[in-house]
Amino acid sequence: MSTREDQVFDAVVRRIAAGGYIDEVAASRLAPLRPAPPAAVAEAQELAGRSLPSLLRRLYLEVGNGGFGPGYGLLGLRNGHRTGGLDALTGLKGGVLTLCDWGCGISSELNLADGQVWGYDPNPAPDGVSCTFPQHMTIVDWFSKWVEGTLYQPWLVQDPTTGEWRGATDAEYAEMIEEAFGPSGPED
Repeated sequence: MSTREDQVFDAVVRRIAAGGYIDEVAASRLAPLRPAPPAAVAEAQELAGRSLPSLLRRLYLEVGNGGFGPGYGLLGLRNGHRTGGLDALTGLKGGVLTLCDWGCGISSELNLADGQVWGYDPNPAPDGVSCTFPQHMTIVDWFSKWVEGTLYQPWLVQDPTTGEWRGATDAEYAEMIEEAFGPSGPED
């Protein structure tokens, strides 16, 4: 019997095989994927001071050194997929790996200490408010939502009831998309 992680890995591979495997890049502009060399994974783990989650390590070693996934694609390790001059190692400090760039300074990050994905959205945050917030998902959840088409970019919002700043819920994000683009969402 396969694990959920194996199922998500297989779903990612199927989505890539179907083409259009970076959300924000036209399929005609996508480069072929090349797996990361084991030395690049070892370097990332050494810099972080801990192992990468097994799904992420497997995707880097068997699928591609970044260059697929949400936003502008999973950032690669050494000599892998870069966005805006950054790779996943650029911000690797304290065990936090930048997963992808969504544009406008927004990114998804993985805390390697607890395995949780965090969002970073500097756009609406007033002075003194952290731009980083928990997304309440693991890397397995993150890729699962991506292949299902239900992964939204991190979005910092002010709670209408409490006034606290936090990450938007899926329902809030869907409502914002509907308000901006109508019930059928943005056209591709």
